[in-house]
Amino acid sequence: MKPERPPRAAGLAACHCDALFRQRTDEVDLLPEFGRLGERLARGLVPALAALGGDKAPEIRVTGVECRNAGELAADLERLAANALFAPGSSKHRLLLSIDGAALLAQLDRAFGGTGEIGGKLPPALPLSADLLAQRIEQAVAEILSQLVDLPQPFGVIERDGAYATLVPFRKSDALAVLLLEVHESGGKPLKLVLATKVDSLAALLPSTEVRRRVPDRKAGPFDDPFAEITLTLEAVLTEMRIPLSRIVSLEPGQTLAIPVARAVPLRIGGTVVARGTIGELDDRVALQITTSAPSRKDTQ
Repeated sequence: MKPERPPRAAGLAACHCDALFRQRTDEVDLLPEFGRLGERLARGLVPALAALGGDKAPEIRVTGVECRNAGELAADLERLAANALFAPGSSKHRLLLSIDGAALLAQLDRAFGGTGEIGGKLPPALPLSADLLAQRIEQAVAEILSQLVDLPQPFGVIERDGAYATLVPFRKSDALAVLLLEVHESGGKPLKLVLATKVDSLAALLPSTEVRRRVPDRKAGPFDDPFAEITLTLEAVLTEMRIPLSRIVSLEPGQTLAIPVARAVPLRIGGTVVARGTIGELDDRVALQITTSAPSRKDTQ
């Protein structure tokens, strides 16, 4: 009789945000470098935003740099906002810029001689004038980042939307580095900007090549390039049955074979079962709901 092995977790255990983002002893904490990039970005944005606001130079402050998970960030972003995803060329690394929509409307109101008081009722989407202003700010951010970061290709906007949920730039469990900026102008509420990227992308997006050299090499995991983008063919095996050769030879069009569908349908990659599930329907299509993702030794043999 074999002794029982101590129980082992099937996957990564969930933990509090602070613990989730705690750096391992063999890793370099790049969050301060991200904050310094934010300071340089703020200084570069002053003349660009001054041109948009009638040549009145605003005051731009970095109000925070922190680690959060993407689910928490999505819950805190303004309901009305201009959201844009940046990437340097064809890189897989993404940088999210979110601009407070209410502050955009207030700034436009002041630009046309108003007080900047827009009331508590906001439109469901940004009007064209506010969206155009947001695009000019996004373009300024992309140009300044391209000047600050030493990368082969410049930053560009690859996707934008007024709703964060439509973009879905990150998985809810992704660890993010979040930079908070505020643009202060006389007589108005600050315009809030949020810049966020995955913690794993910091080394590739920071301006200093020396910083990148300080990051130790580590083995790539399933969520890292190049493995993350590899496409694999999944097969859901509804049934397997044995039929005598004599019956197979005599099969004709119109005949019916009774097929027993397994309660736990295996999902395979090649000859390996990676999960099991039950058959159902979703949006008029056959669907497989995963019930377990722990293959047994028997399945993989």
